Amino acid sequence: MNHWTQGDSNTGEINIHYYRTGRGDLPPLVLCHGFSDNGLCWTRVAKALESEFDIIMMDARNHGLSGRGKASLQKMVDDLASLIGALDLHQPALLGHSMGASMVADLAARYPALASRILLEDPPWTKYDGVVREQEAEQRRAGFRQYLASLVSMTQDQIIEFGKRQNPTWHELEMPAWAASKQQVSELAMEGLILGRWTETVAQIKCPAWLIYADGEHDGIVKHDIAHQVVSINSRFMLRHIDNAGHNIRREQFAAYISAVKAAL
Repeated sequence: MNHWTQGDSNTGEINIHYYRTGRGDLPPLVLCHGFSDNGLCWTRVAKALESEFDIIMMDARNHGLSGRGKASLQKMVDDLASLIGALDLHQPALLGHSMGASMVADLAARYPALASRILLEDPPWTKYDGVVREQEAEQRRAGFRQYLASLVSMTQDQIIEFGKRQNPTWHELEMPAWAASKQQVSELAMEGLILGRWTETVAQIKCPAWLIYADGEHDGIVKHDIAHQVVSINSRFMLRHIDNAGHNIRREQFAAYISAVKAAL
């Protein structure tokens, strides 16, 4: 990591912070993290792939060291498009997890010239496509605010210990960035964050695409029926199912995940 660099790109509204593995002579790969994470939460993946790709890990708005502002999906995707342009990346591949997967999919749909291929790790795609239940949304926002408040008085080491108890199968290398991200995320991250109708997005994607999902008995969001619905909507999608994992597939089945990502790339 000692050769990695970091910087900020101004979108005209806020600054977007990013980390880069420093190999600009290699094919570009942009990594987009999930809700309440940050760019460095991709550290293990970046280390596994940096010999083959020029990897850019962005902090989404209201996360990490990026600026604060209204957090609609459209604005976050515009941030991503702005960063690709500012760094002069030519049709990068993009890999996103959860919220970041929604960003990547929407970028491919709205800015088709920017992406060469996309990989989506358990995007928040369910049978309730685009349905907004305001009461449930407010409950999630309230729960998130309470969650953040519970971390304020904790040190990073205490947050790491909390994370280990919650996620005992995660590798210890995951924990420092995960803990730091929980201290960095803003309450604004949840406000106005509506992820839209994923079926409409899927239908518009014209580049090669891979959906990496877990299903099973864990907390994965994408189920088998949703995965096969994706393929029925858009035949450009390939499915990669990984057993014995939940929503954080790469953190729970790292070797299988990296194998799937390398195959797709």
